[in-house]
Amino acid sequence: MPDESTLICYCHDVTLGQLATYIKEHKINTVQEILEDTDFVCGDTCENCREEGYNNDGLSMAMAIGMVKRGYI
Repeated sequence: MPDESTLICYCHDVTLGQLATYIKEHKINTVQEILEDTDFVCGDTCENCREEGYNNDGLSMAMAIGMVKRGYI
């Protein structure tokens, strides 16, 4: 199980904890909402962190949204 220090967006060094905090504060429901926000930079350089994860391991922005919704983080 990934912890809060796990990198989600390698291009911008965004961790799962940082992303989870942002998702909670802004009531994010989709990856597109994250991509459209100009105040939080994540997922705009490469597409790996959006759905499949940097290492094709599923540790992605989409997974983070699901984990927050279910209360895992």
